[in-house]
Amino acid sequence: MSGILRSLAMIGASLAVAGATHAQQRDPFNGQFGAIERAMAPAEAVADLELMAGSLGQLAPQRPGVTDTYVLAAGLWSDPVFEREAEQAAELLARRFDAADRSVVLSAGQAGQPRKYPAATPNNINAALGKIGSLIDPNEDLVVVFLTSHGGQDGAMGLQEVNRLGGALRAQHLRSSLAAAGIRNKVLIISACYSGHFILPFSDPNSVVLTAAAADKTSFGCQPERDWTYFGDALLNHSLRSGAALVDAFDSSLGLIADWERDLIAEWDGKTPAARGGLPRPEPSNPQKHVGATVALMLPLAEHYGMAIECAGTLGVAFDRARTQRPLEGLSNASNVEAARDENRAEAIRLGASVMRTEDQVTRAISAARSSADSAAASNADTLSTHGSRCAADLGG
Repeated sequence: MSGILRSLAMIGASLAVAGATHAQQRDPFNGQFGAIERAMAPAEAVADLELMAGSLGQLAPQRPGVTDTYVLAAGLWSDPVFEREAEQAAELLARRFDAADRSVVLSAGQAGQPRKYPAATPNNINAALGKIGSLIDPNEDLVVVFLTSHGGQDGAMGLQEVNRLGGALRAQHLRSSLAAAGIRNKVLIISACYSGHFILPFSDPNSVVLTAAAADKTSFGCQPERDWTYFGDALLNHSLRSGAALVDAFDSSLGLIADWERDLIAEWDGKTPAARGGLPRPEPSNPQKHVGATVALMLPLAEHYGMAIECAGTLGVAFDRARTQRPLEGLSNASNVEAARDENRAEAIRLGASVMRTEDQVTRAISAARSSADSAAASNADTLSTHGSRCAADLGG
């Protein structure tokens, strides 16, 4: 919360300057999407321009007859947790939706650190949406937008770079930008306090919206040192990684979020009034969803191949662990796991052909999924066990 106050103070000071010239105008952008920012140093500005050009230039064109998915993930605030979450969300969503060559990551950076990604400024956000809109077939393709930041009670997501940029992204701004870019079918995943404000403006058949909180609730886990917020961790790092389809992953993440929040509330209850620091008692975040009928029909087509890739990768890890006496729970029989792995690889190749992926491309995608699963095994073994067991069962393994 202190970070929000710092950013609001910066924005307020900027607006005070603007107000000296336009005293009657409280919003210098007249309700449009924008930010007040100090110019980057020349070298930084060139680097950001080159990062952005590289990110947009590598986007692959859509494939006629295939439900292609493009992913935009953006960390809008310069606390490190938001860049980490956007980065990891982009990786998991790109794998699920076969979008490794159709993904863009933007970030407010990590204060004092060199930029890894183009800046999450209004211009860059709109440029990414504009480029994606120019590539898609709006009748058959899908765009997934993942946004993570602090959020205000009025539904605004904060845009902040310390001492450089301050602004806000509201649901109506995103809706206008998507429409102007010609993007019709979209999945919006909004990780912020009060993010339920994004539900009503996108309650249409061509939108799926998943939010970290109701419009009147905060969400949790945005401390700078964390890798994920509670919402991103539960939805993507646990539920999606366990093999659930995206909307099902949202539903199954609710129990995990509730467990973590109960622990948080119990911790607050156990503190003395002085130790609570004047903070209010936490309340459940109550994440929200809207599932539009048109996109609900598109999602299985968009996810099917990626789910097969994930299964083959996880079962590859499960087989290695089973044959070296380090099995994942429920996956100790190396022969059975090997058979399930091979069946899933064959299924991935078959589905890959249907979306114009060569066998070599499928093999490389499985290798990347396996590497990701292996890296996650130490801290997320239960999730991988669930995923591997699900994959084996789905093919009768």
